[in-house]
Amino acid sequence: MPDEIAPPKPKAKPVVTPDEDLSAEIARTVTKMPSESVTCRRITRDHYRCNWWAPENTLGYDNPRMTGLLVTTNRVSKSRFLRATRIAGGLEITIISSERPPESE
Repeated sequence: MPDEIAPPKPKAKPVVTPDEDLSAEIARTVTKMPSESVTCRRITRDHYRCNWWAPENTLGYDNPRMTGLLVTTNRVSKSRFLRATRIAGGLEITIISSERPPESE
């Protein structure tokens, strides 16, 4: 019986195209506290910068009961660089950088 060579298998089609921006889906997918909101921006093909925004402590305000929509009431509580790709059933998200800046002494 001669050795048979199997024909090459066709390559699987990628689940995501390089031009697909996943930032909105990443922002909905990542874990966050109920008081936080997440913004996510695409940096390169599959790299994203995500910021977790949380309400600032208002105890230092001259009127801490003021609860209006002020820009200064939310601060970035966490920031991460992520790599994200679409896989069957969702997203595969990898943290690239989660280093905190050095704290001043």
